[in-house]
Amino acid sequence: MALPTSYRWVSIGKLTIRNQKTAPAGAPRFSLADLIGALQAKEGIAAGMRSFQNDDRRMWCSPTLEDDAYYSLLMQAGDKKVSDVAFIDFDTLNARNGGKRDSEGGHFCAHVLIKKAADAVGKHLVLIEKVPNIHFSSLKAHFNWILNDPALRKSFLVDGTDKQYRGTAEFEGYQSKTLREAMTSGTIQELEFIGNERLDAGVDEDDLVRETVHEVHWTVKRRVDADGAQRLVSKALRFLRGWEDVEADKSQLLVRIKAENGQVKTAAVTAGAEEIEDATAEALENAFYLNEIISDFDEPLTQRYDGFRDDVLTKLKDRARALEAQ
Repeated sequence: MALPTSYRWVSIGKLTIRNQKTAPAGAPRFSLADLIGALQAKEGIAAGMRSFQNDDRRMWCSPTLEDDAYYSLLMQAGDKKVSDVAFIDFDTLNARNGGKRDSEGGHFCAHVLIKKAADAVGKHLVLIEKVPNIHFSSLKAHFNWILNDPALRKSFLVDGTDKQYRGTAEFEGYQSKTLREAMTSGTIQELEFIGNERLDAGVDEDDLVRETVHEVHWTVKRRVDADGAQRLVSKALRFLRGWEDVEADKSQLLVRIKAENGQVKTAAVTAGAEEIEDATAEALENAFYLNEIISDFDEPLTQRYDGFRDDVLTKLKDRARALEAQ
């Protein structure tokens, strides 16, 4: 996947570091500093490189940086299964392949900014430069892999016996606006309904497939006012609750909205109230999570970096401070 040279999308989230659920009651808590220290201890060594998907993908963190307010990480990912890159000359229209060897793969880097101070409930603001293979779920897997190192486990005395436990990392989206606000400030592209149907008899000759997935799309492609948003969500919830052949607790409504900057974002709608009017009001207050863009770089961006780019970090910190000021 080729990346643009002039801008990057940035995912905004929250990171929580806590003890695993089976940790002894009252045991000292793992902290963000424990995670950063573990990442730093494994910089530049083979033990710091996580290999997965039959060694076709790898992830590592190098280097790290900190100031008074933030930790900065340069996360790196290798993907051996990417296709060769093809180039075309815009003057002659001659095309050529890049020449990837069998032992080579794509190399992507992403700046990750983590606020050192946690909020009132112990969560740290996180900004992630979005590139292939580096996102919330891959970072969660990598951070938990680091924290699961036996050398990092802590112990706590329980009834005269040392009980060992480890830390765990959890990510969640950063709440930016409600669904109502998002629907009335952007163009609604479509509503998608997804539901699972349980079957008494399998759909294959071996009677193994006992569940099928149904999808329905409503195309909208319009901006609506507050009343329009309410009517649309109410109609969608009525459809969802009356959807035949689909289990009520295994159906989902997704709303796709195109923002003014061209980005299409998706919100999953949940509402548990019994009455449609109450359920609609509840759904419209659902959190719609934030992605933002950074741009206007003097030097072109590349898909991999030799080290931190000060201009990228500056823009990430500016965006983080703006979020904190809201």
